Amino acid sequence: MTSGARMNTTIKSGAGVSRYLRLYRVLSQALAEGRFGAGEPLPSEPRLMRDYGVSRSTVRRALAGLEAEGRIDRERGRGTFVRAQQQRAVASRDWSAILDGTTDTAVAASSRTTAFERVPTPAFLPRGERGFGSTTLLIRRIRSVAREPVALETAYLPEEIAAGLTRRQVSADGVPILTLLTGLGHRSAGVEREFAALEADPLAARNLELAVGVPVFNVRTVAHDARHRILAYIDCLYRSDRYEARAAIEIADPKPRRATAKRN
Repeated sequence: MTSGARMNTTIKSGAGVSRYLRLYRVLSQALAEGRFGAGEPLPSEPRLMRDYGVSRSTVRRALAGLEAEGRIDRERGRGTFVRAQQQRAVASRDWSAILDGTTDTAVAASSRTTAFERVPTPAFLPRGERGFGSTTLLIRRIRSVAREPVALETAYLPEEIAAGLTRRQVSADGVPILTLLTGLGHRSAGVEREFAALEADPLAARNLELAVGVPVFNVRTVAHDARHRILAYIDCLYRSDRYEARAAIEIADPKPRRATAKRN
């Protein structure tokens, strides 16, 4: 792709982190697909501002994220250029299905547990008969694919649910927490999820091998069983260049109404 060409992608309305995350992903995908050759300039900041309807600060934050990943060079007075080695170092890989366990592939997920301990229940977790007690099991894992860290997962489990779960089980492979709980007889009957775009804090940056402030994708999950007991509260931070959330929605055809005869 030449520097004068336009990428046919639009940035939907949003604010703050979400806007610059969208621009970051547009540019990241263009680089991964080889739409810019090594050493080729990216569109200028004013061009990106005009084409995508975003502010200069939004453009600069998106470019700063790519620069921190070693994919571009920014030269004052000259512009922004694709690094010669970036096409070898960065591939277009989406590890979503592997992490979620929804695909069969030779590439496997793995995990490294950095915390497995009983802690006082944090104030933001719901308590009560169907929630958490005074203490909870904290699990923190770094989940990887092909030895590349993709997700920083922090899970809180009620003591009753966590009984029988060992650190060895959690650390054995990359199986999702809810899958492990199913093996213990705690099957999820419902799941609520919230999605957000955040900036990587020092903890996330260190564990996901990113620079502080690089955009990350946040998914917060609350799972409960058929008795409406909470099984787990899971907070995941994903590398936005390696994970995409997808939802399949099936809409059933409305049942035809049966005609009724009117009686006079």
